Amino acid sequence: MKIDENISEELTLEMSLEEMALEVIDMLGVALYFAGAKKKHIDELIELYSEQMDKFYAKLPEDANYGQEEMISIIKSLKKDYPQFFIKA
Repeated sequence: MKIDENISEELTLEMSLEEMALEVIDMLGVALYFAGAKKKHIDELIELYSEQMDKFYAKLPEDANYGQEEMISIIKSLKKDYPQFFIKA
């Protein structure tokens, strides 16, 4: 029975992590919306955010922080690089 309990706990943890990841993606979509993204481009911008994040971190040390300031910088870079996906202010 111990093996079954461990498998169950691992599946529960995996499901929880997956749910949290989906929630983070949803929150990123909301952040992009409030940054002026057009709703129809939010999914594409989420993909582009990931690419921008990779470029951003390629320039930094491996142990660099990732927090609100870094997220804001990445969103600003998206607005600069893909202005057609954002509402003109």
